[in-house]
Amino acid sequence: MMDIALIISFALIGTALGCITGLVPGFHANNVAIILLSLYGSISAFLLSISFIKGEMISILMGIIIISTSIAHTFVNIIPSTFIGAPEEDTALLLLPAHSLLLEGRGYEAISLSAAGSYGAVMMAFILLIPFRFLIGPPGDFYWLVDRIVPWILLAVSAVLILTERSKMHVLYAVAVFLLSGIFGMEIMGMDSSSPFGMNISLLFPALAGLFGMPTLLHSLNVPSLPEQGLGEKEVDFVEGWKDVATGTIAGALVSLLPGVTSAVATIMAMVARRKKDRENVIVTLSAVNTATSFFVLAVLFMVEKARSGSAIVLDEIMDVERWSNAVPPYSLCYLLMAVVITSLVSYYATKFFGKIIAVHISHIPYGMIAKASVTFIFVMVTLFTGVTGVIVLATGTLIGLLCLELGIRRSLCMGVLILPIMVTYFL
Repeated sequence: MMDIALIISFALIGTALGCITGLVPGFHANNVAIILLSLYGSISAFLLSISFIKGEMISILMGIIIISTSIAHTFVNIIPSTFIGAPEEDTALLLLPAHSLLLEGRGYEAISLSAAGSYGAVMMAFILLIPFRFLIGPPGDFYWLVDRIVPWILLAVSAVLILTERSKMHVLYAVAVFLLSGIFGMEIMGMDSSSPFGMNISLLFPALAGLFGMPTLLHSLNVPSLPEQGLGEKEVDFVEGWKDVATGTIAGALVSLLPGVTSAVATIMAMVARRKKDRENVIVTLSAVNTATSFFVLAVLFMVEKARSGSAIVLDEIMDVERWSNAVPPYSLCYLLMAVVITSLVSYYATKFFGKIIAVHISHIPYGMIAKASVTFIFVMVTLFTGVTGVIVLATGTLIGLLCLELGIRRSLCMGVLILPIMVTYFL
């Protein structure tokens, strides 16, 4: 009984942290995971001093915080994407449909649709979890095949990213931006950052903040106040809604196997497969992708012992990850999955709660002021975590992101920052 109470408590702590990272533009759940890793020794000593916490539970409880933060983040990060036009790479494609609903006074509707898509993805992921395990591990051993064709899969995904642009000229623009982003990625992989406060993290933080967050914020500096926001929720057709969720969940599961490929790329795959252009369906599908990817990255860590995200890398560092080789998951994974259920339920309502509060008040705040505050915050975070080098990377990424906006092409092409370096590594 005490273990269950601890799981619930630590899942709620992680959920709260995920809500914070989701609401703050440019801040990611991976940042929290890295901070927790650096503080792991101190936190462990504190938890050991509490009589009712067993020593073997400490790493699991820390893992629960990390996975809960990651899952909650995928629910809540739709809010800054919708209301201030500041998406991360995982929500870049959500910006257009969600933001267009916002401009019609339907921002809260976009939030509620996204929350439903994310929650549906968790339910669908649990349904698919056991079949996924037998497909990826023995007896299917599909991962063996995936591991050998990764570069070709990445090449195919890149081709889809580029060739689905709307005209031949835009395809040429897309090739240029993809290659530019990839070269940018290869450069920063070999660079070191130096935080003035000893809080060094990967330069991918300023790179992705520049590529995906800053350009929209800069374009929003002179936007007037928004229209009054309604608080209605649109009902999605049951059959169509579950098709959207299933497509997004399967795409997220596939992408969780591929190194360097995030849910931003899975969204392209999902939309090509779904071929549904209604804004509401797009929001549900892409939100499902976002959450399903985080879910299956956890599963893949235990199935094939490969970490496919920053949070998974930290989990692998602090936990004794037992390979899932039987029908029943290892007990540590069971604890983490219990936390996912708790987090998903709380995050669903938290997303709608925060979304409603912001929807009520945002039309009364000058939109340019919100954008300026967000730009300032991201700049301060980059300076604190990565120093002068990070600021230069942020500025470079921002210029590439702005180029996408000026050329009228998807910013998801900027995922070349991750994809191209991996392809080069495999092929060379």
